[in-house]
Amino acid sequence: MDPREAHAALAARVDAFEAAARERGAEMRCGAGCDACCRVALSVCSLEAAPIREALDALPAARRRELAARAEDPAGRAGERCVMLEADGRCAVYAARPLVCRSQGLPLAYPPGVVPEQAVRAHLEGPAGEQELTWCPLNFVESPPAGEDVLDAGRLDEALATLQRAHVGPTGDPLARVSLRELAASTAPGA
Repeated sequence: MDPREAHAALAARVDAFEAAARERGAEMRCGAGCDACCRVALSVCSLEAAPIREALDALPAARRRELAARAEDPAGRAGERCVMLEADGRCAVYAARPLVCRSQGLPLAYPPGVVPEQAVRAHLEGPAGEQELTWCPLNFVESPPAGEDVLDAGRLDEALATLQRAHVGPTGDPLARVSLRELAASTAPGA
């Protein structure tokens, strides 16, 4: 399977996992306009940049100009707010958002030592051994998440890295990143 197609399938699986967790009644408050996790300056690999660039290119010229102006605004460069975050708290490229954005809010399992200590909210013993769990502090306030609602983020990251290596091929740099700010600036009409 082509890496872009495999990435789209992986993104769909993450979306389905999140939808299933909500359907089971997982205590998640994430939703349109909830943007607490969007207060960062993100970068993505070239595999994830491609659908974001396409989503930006599909926007009307006026919207692309607004995003490019936002990307160039020095006030927004401190990383306090994702360049794709609209005034109403929604994402300008929601359908093409990266995996890290798709998985935010879910309880995420990582191998020990990956998550900063202050962000570890629980520990889980699983088939791969002990894992550290983290999740948005706005979610699972009343009770901890059920095991079936925990996404193995370590495996998700490994899958993305594998697809990225296939995407760039033997001569490309699988570690190269592009900021969302750069993507927004480069898609302005005439850029």
